[in-house]
Amino acid sequence: MNKSNVLKFIVFLVACYIVFCLCVYLKPQWFFYNPTTTASNLKTARVKGYPATKVEYKATDGQELYAWFTKPQTKGQVIVFMHGNSYNIEKFYYKMLPLIKAGYGTMMPEYRGFGDIEGTITQETIGSDGIAAIEWLYSQGYKNKDIIVYGMSLGSYAATNAVYTLGQKNSFAGLILEVPFDNLPNVVREVVLFPFPLSLIIKDEYDNISKISKINTPLLIMGGSEDKTVPVNLAKNLFSQAVEPKKIIVYEGAEHNNLYDFKNYQDIINWLQTNEKTR
Repeated sequence: MNKSNVLKFIVFLVACYIVFCLCVYLKPQWFFYNPTTTASNLKTARVKGYPATKVEYKATDGQELYAWFTKPQTKGQVIVFMHGNSYNIEKFYYKMLPLIKAGYGTMMPEYRGFGDIEGTITQETIGSDGIAAIEWLYSQGYKNKDIIVYGMSLGSYAATNAVYTLGQKNSFAGLILEVPFDNLPNVVREVVLFPFPLSLIIKDEYDNISKISKINTPLLIMGGSEDKTVPVNLAKNLFSQAVEPKKIIVYEGAEHNNLYDFKNYQDIINWLQTNEKTR
């Protein structure tokens, strides 16, 4: 290959690098989100044992939102489950079934851009839609002491942000983070080895670690030792910055989406019951 062709090849590679960085910056939805945009089927969920009703409410900007909700039975507390960057709430209701059986109420809010809710997925909308779900519970008479916020993967940001924003005066009953991360750029650094200027091209950093040290709510973090999507060291880093009371469980052999198979729900129930006695 002569010098001219080498130069052209280098220019081509540089151009591809620049275009890729611009795409990440301008169109993060192409890289970080994989929503199911069809409506979740509540009828199917009910047939399969999730006895929820659909509740509707609005975010602060007027966006129409909804959630699946079951009232608490013996415990008097509601567990709000905030899912991650993929699918819609129908994918995850099975995780609520053992919690309902244990006497807890559940709420599974949907974000805009997921299910059949229109809108663009961003850090701002994920955060505001998570807060809107908690505020709907307030409208029904629930207080922070009655609410356990549970976030999975990207939903760890929705959960952490809601507890940080709404729990400064009165702590929540609990914050549960399943396969969480400290911030999104660190997730990308772990799985993409090529040197991209991540702090410049990732606008929405989903920065959990800056908030976690300012949260006084009891914290449970759960991760999988074989998680290749969000390596567990990021959960450990987040845990290290949290204040007491806190607990971390790492499931040996578990991956990103299968902690349920390791019966993490039983650890959640045990932790909540211990937490309740302590409080």
